[in-house]
Amino acid sequence: MPPRYRWIKIVVGVLILVFGLLCLNYTRMEGWDHHRDQALRYGFLPPSAGIFYMGVISTVAGAGLTGFGIGSRRKRKRDESSATPPPAAS
Repeated sequence: MPPRYRWIKIVVGVLILVFGLLCLNYTRMEGWDHHRDQALRYGFLPPSAGIFYMGVISTVAGAGLTGFGIGSRRKRKRDESSATPPPAAS
């Protein structure tokens, strides 16, 4: 796999991760009333369990994709000289 696909996985994973974290921040239970009032004021969707679960799923998927992209190995080219051991000295 070319290295550019590795970077694409990392960038897409980070974007999904950030989206998930923003969803979780939008629905945090600590300031539920504050978020609901702000959503009504600006015409956004009110915080709900659906947005919370979408944030959880997005965070897990984004972290997994980012980790998979970071941890994936590059395909190594093998030389025929390095693939065969040197002859034993007699």
